[in-house]
Amino acid sequence: MTLQSLQNDGWTLSPLVDAEITEIMTWFPSAESINIWGGPNFRFPFTGETFREDCRLDLMRSWTLRHTDRQLAAFGQAYERDGRGHLARLVSNPNLRRQGAGRKLIEMIIALLEETLAYDEYSLFVFRDNVPAYHCYLSLGFVVQDYPDGAPMPEKCYFLTRKTTRRR
Repeated sequence: MTLQSLQNDGWTLSPLVDAEITEIMTWFPSAESINIWGGPNFRFPFTGETFREDCRLDLMRSWTLRHTDRQLAAFGQAYERDGRGHLARLVSNPNLRRQGAGRKLIEMIIALLEETLAYDEYSLFVFRDNVPAYHCYLSLGFVVQDYPDGAPMPEKCYFLTRKTTRRR
């Protein structure tokens, strides 16, 4: 699975490299934090190996976002789910939260997917009590939809989708 990079307004979205995994692991100091991000089956405490396995890095497109200062700002993944580009495991560096990195990460992942895979719609899940992320997704044009049959945690999460903005 070959991934591309994208640059926009001083931000660079690049395929994840192994050296970045260790830093991303430090963003999750507790079982609760990893569960909110990675879901109920993500192991904690984790090792580099279990983190890699539980992120399914060999199966999903994975990117990191950096700004001109080169600090690692965010991480996210995408895969196909029910014919949509599905965004997963989106996270901002805790030291940079509420500074626009998460929004830029989503915008750039979608832009890259629109260039390469041309999905007509995008989707994601968010925990209902993750209010900052929920509002970010709404501001990016995502809307709450009926929960997919068989998807885990319908009582704890919202399912959101957004149509493509590319010209056809």
